[in-house]
Amino acid sequence: MKNNNYCIILTGGLGTRLWPMSREAKPKQFIDMLGTGKTLLQMTYERFARFILPENILVVTNELYKDIVTEQLPELPLDNMLMEPMRRNTVPPVTWAAMEVKRRCPDGRLVVSPSDQNITGIEAFEEDILKGLDYVGEHDVLLTLGARPSRPEVAYGYIQMADPVYVGADIYKVQSFTEKPANEFARIFYESGEFLWNTGLFMWSADSFLNAVKGATNEFKSIVESAINNYNSGCDVKDSLRELFTKCPNMSLEQSVLEKSDNVDVMLCHFGWADLGTWEAIHEALPKQNDNNVVIDSKSLLYDCKDCIIKLPDGHVAVVQGLENYVVVEEGNVLLICKKGDKMNIRKFVNDAQLNLGEEFV
Repeated sequence: MKNNNYCIILTGGLGTRLWPMSREAKPKQFIDMLGTGKTLLQMTYERFARFILPENILVVTNELYKDIVTEQLPELPLDNMLMEPMRRNTVPPVTWAAMEVKRRCPDGRLVVSPSDQNITGIEAFEEDILKGLDYVGEHDVLLTLGARPSRPEVAYGYIQMADPVYVGADIYKVQSFTEKPANEFARIFYESGEFLWNTGLFMWSADSFLNAVKGATNEFKSIVESAINNYNSGCDVKDSLRELFTKCPNMSLEQSVLEKSDNVDVMLCHFGWADLGTWEAIHEALPKQNDNNVVIDSKSLLYDCKDCIIKLPDGHVAVVQGLENYVVVEEGNVLLICKKGDKMNIRKFVNDAQLNLGEEFV
């Protein structure tokens, strides 16, 4: 294992689209969503600990989840837990992580990973990540990982490939990024063969990323330079980090940094990948029972049901008749019954529950 390889695991999200199982007090990354006996965070950590030194794995999370992370990853040193002062999308936490890696190892290169993915083909995953880390260690580039689409999916972002730059590793220049397209465009992207799903896995050296952030806008440049100077000197570190989180736009890495950089490449990944952000994705990832139904750790009797997903608390029983493509999920004080494909509606349900019923239901 190389001493200058680092992993950054992002665990601060709310997982709203998997409500009510994913709640603000305990989002999806801290739950055993797949019935494996391990949470998504634990699975992510163990996946990287196979080939990255444990002391080089950093977890970025919200201050609310310090105790949960400590409980689920007791082997993680406290110094390797970076606690966000507030939720502010992905740019501030990844910038902070790059600053910390550079402080520890000036030639550090890092892989940034969400904590809510389903990865199959672990050996291929390890090979791709190590190959990508070597690539960014030798080139001043920002490397994304893209998966070959298997369908015109509207819940994923897309990366358009341009000319190949490293044929032996399936690495291409990036032509464009598109966030969660409409159905028509998703179909065009899928059929063209020019687009990959954006996995949300990124690799770069600490220096390359910090330079890219500073180069995105003049505002970024002053904010990040001030934060780096104070961070390296140990002066006003907490105030600098709060300023970094407060002043950086509430936008994704792709929108804020990658789309404004001219040194972005994409590697075609050779492992199985799925984002576990929706009930449809959970349904697809799990073994099916009769009529393509998925029942997660629950007792149930299903009559004339097809393509449904059922999840109830221990000791509860579901008797369901005549539903097709539905979610039936009970968690705590909420029971959700809705169409499985209503991803945007679930966000609406959460907002309505918060406004009309109270904070204790989200």
